[in-house]
Amino acid sequence: MKTSKISFYAYFLCCIIAITADIFRLDGIALFTIPLVIPTLFFYYYTETKKISVLICIFLLANFIGDFLGLMDFDNELYYVIPPFFISNLIMVIIMIKNIEKFKFNIFNIFSLTIIGLFLTYILSLFLDLFSIEEMSIQIQVAVFGILLIVLALLASYNIIWKMNIANLFLMMCASCVLISDVFYLVYNYQNQLQVLDSIHFSCQLFSYFFFIKYMLLRESSASIRF
Repeated sequence: MKTSKISFYAYFLCCIIAITADIFRLDGIALFTIPLVIPTLFFYYYTETKKISVLICIFLLANFIGDFLGLMDFDNELYYVIPPFFISNLIMVIIMIKNIEKFKFNIFNIFSLTIIGLFLTYILSLFLDLFSIEEMSIQIQVAVFGILLIVLALLASYNIIWKMNIANLFLMMCASCVLISDVFYLVYNYQNQLQVLDSIHFSCQLFSYFFFIKYMLLRESSASIRF
């Protein structure tokens, strides 16, 4: 069996175990498996490309730190997890801008992106209301983080509108998972602590890493998907 396949299966095995541990609140198992998710995914990327990308390393490291901080159960956890995940999303935006081929403005593209942008802005305004009684610093952090998410979603949407291919499909899946994960995280922590909300947030978060790495692999190679 190829080394990349072994790391691929190891990544998904860690994800499944970590998600199961999260659902059933098995903290000991979660503490062991969650820190393994990013290393196995990095090994999968490296064995597929045989090279190291600085941006990908920063992306994975930021997510690793964010996942680790999430395990610590700090008070006011949002203060600690926003910075690493902000860096992760910023790296994704930078990579998407670098990879973008050509802007083609037409009525359909402009209309579609405008609708998406307005909808996401409305969602952001709703969540900012949740923090109206919080300190101004956290309100600013959430606002800046939300604006970056909107940019990320718009870039991913433009790519899939402009060129429908497997790489852009993975990118769109990544952006969707990031948005769903962050929305459900806020709803769970500040509105309704239903276990299913936390499980959806956590699952989408873990799988978004793979979708972005797969997007990068497909961008770097014209070969068909290899698992």
